[in-house]
Amino acid sequence: MNDTDTLLVEKVLGGSLECFDVLMQRYEREVYRAVYGFGKSRENAMDICQNVFLKAYRNLGGFDRRSSFRTWLMRIACNEGLNWVRTQGRKVPRDTVAAEEADLVSGDDQERKLLDRERREQVAARLQCLSHRHRLAVVLRYFQEMPIREIAGVLECSEGMVRNILFRSVRRMRAAGAPQEKNDERVRALFSRGRAAAAAPAG
Repeated sequence: MNDTDTLLVEKVLGGSLECFDVLMQRYEREVYRAVYGFGKSRENAMDICQNVFLKAYRNLGGFDRRSSFRTWLMRIACNEGLNWVRTQGRKVPRDTVAAEEADLVSGDDQERKLLDRERREQVAARLQCLSHRHRLAVVLRYFQEMPIREIAGVLECSEGMVRNILFRSVRRMRAAGAPQEKNDERVRALFSRGRAAAAAPAG
């Protein structure tokens, strides 16, 4: 079914549960990726996703056609994620977060071919240094390629504020990764010197 979101919404309001299932299939991965940073495990993220779609279904009559369904749904996802943190949030072992979130940030199969697991784990670890709001902005922009205008709608702020959030988030993530990158360079340098010494003729 290739109906537009707005047409599907109209059909759902007319009593078609099948059309809501189409909307769920269309956006379930995006919603999962958006809320994962709040739940920090597959199980928790799935629970939050369920709440998001239940709330969307119950409140579909209040959907403002002037915004896109995607933006409206992601706003619900953001609110439900924050609600989960406030009411049920709990610590998850950091190694579990890194291993599971590495799959999240890798995206689809094409992206997995471009990023090896070590690189994905580094990105996932750096995401942990951000607040929930800033992490959501980064995921929406750089992993789901959502336009600045739509992210502003999700976060309910100005486009300028979104750009500011992204700028500060990227800078903070780079700073978080700087010590490890320096250590990696030192190891590479030591390895290169050792290999050069081994290859040199004996004096």
